[in-house]
Amino acid sequence: MTSADPRPEDAHLQDLDELLVARIGETTRAELSSRREQLAQISPEAAELVDALQGYLEGGKLLRPRFCFWGGVAALGREPSDIEIDALARYGTGIELVQAAALMHDDVIDHSPVRRGRPALHVQSQAQHRDRSLAGSAEDYGVAVAIVLGDLALSWAEQTAAGVQGGPAEVAAAHREFDALRTEVMSGQYLDILHQAGGYASAPDAEQAALSVIRWKTVPYTVLRPVRIGAALQGAPEPALEKLSTWAIEVGTAFQLRDDLLSVIGVPDQTGKPIGGDIVEGKRTVLLARTESATDVGGRALLNSVVGRADASEEEIAAVHELMHSTGAVASVAQEVRERAARGRTLLDEATMLGDAGRSGLAALAALATDVESLTV
Repeated sequence: MTSADPRPEDAHLQDLDELLVARIGETTRAELSSRREQLAQISPEAAELVDALQGYLEGGKLLRPRFCFWGGVAALGREPSDIEIDALARYGTGIELVQAAALMHDDVIDHSPVRRGRPALHVQSQAQHRDRSLAGSAEDYGVAVAIVLGDLALSWAEQTAAGVQGGPAEVAAAHREFDALRTEVMSGQYLDILHQAGGYASAPDAEQAALSVIRWKTVPYTVLRPVRIGAALQGAPEPALEKLSTWAIEVGTAFQLRDDLLSVIGVPDQTGKPIGGDIVEGKRTVLLARTESATDVGGRALLNSVVGRADASEEEIAAVHELMHSTGAVASVAQEVRERAARGRTLLDEATMLGDAGRSGLAALAALATDVESLTV
C-alpha cells in the first residue's frame, strides 16, 4: 500500500475496509441531516453550521475510525456481521466528530491558517465575514464560529455514540473508553498549552514534557481509545485490551513524532501542512527539544529568536530546519519512529489472542501512520 492509501493489502480485507468507509459516510450523512433539520427550526442561518461541518469533514483518511473498526475485527476473531459493522461505523463517526472539534479549536489556539490543505475553519469564517460585509472584527468572528461549531461537533459526537446498538455490557464498556478519549485529549491539549508557555514544571525536562503531551493529547484519540472502543464493543477480555494498549502507545507516539517531522521535511501538497508551521507556532516538540539539547550557544540563540515568531521569514525558518538536520535531531526522531514501529509490529505478532484479519488491518494502518521511509530524512 502507498502512504496515501490506508487500506489493507489483502483484497478481502480491502472490501471490508471499503464497506466500513461507505457505512461511515451513510451514518455521517444521516446524523448531519437530522442535525440540520433541528437547527433549521431555529433559523436558516443556524442550519448553515451543519453545511460548514459537512465540508470540514471531507477529505479525511478516517484513520481513527479504521483503528476502531480493525480493533473490533481483531477482538471478534472473525468477519463482522452487518449489525456489528454498523455499530463500529457509528462509533467511527463519533470519533471523527471529536477529531473535528479538536482540530477546529486547535487551529484557533495555534493560529494555524491551514488544515488539510485548505483554509482552517476560523480562516474560512473570517473570509465569509468580509464577503458579507458583516459588522465588527472578521478575526473575532472567525474564532467565535470555530469555537461554537467545535462545541456542536463534540456534542453531536456524544449523541451519535449514544445510538450504538449491542450487548449492554459491551456497549457500556465501549462508552467508558469513549468518555476516556474525550477527557484525555482535552487534558493533553491543556498540557500542550502549558508546555508551550513554559509552565509544565512536573516534567523532568523539555523532551519528557513533549512526550507526555503526545501520550495524552495524540495517542488517546488517534490510536489507543479508538482501538479499545472497537475491541471493547466486541467483548474483548482485559488481557487483549491491555495488549492492544501497549501496541497503541508505541504506534500513536511514533505517529506524532512522524507528524512533527512533516513540518520540516514534508511536502505541503501531500501533507496539507505548511512547511515551518510548528516553528512559527512555537510548538514544543520532541524534535525541537533534541535540537536545543544538541546545539551550541549560537544555535540556541537562533532558536530563541525564531521559534514562536509569526513573522519569521522563510530564511529564518530554513536556518532552524538546517539546525535540526545538522544537530542530528531529525535523524534521531526518524530513528525513534522506526524503533517504535518495530516494537509495535512485534507486539501485534505476539497478540495471538486476537484474530488474524484484525491484526492484518491494524498492521496496515500502523504502517501508514509510522512510515518515514518515504520522507527525505
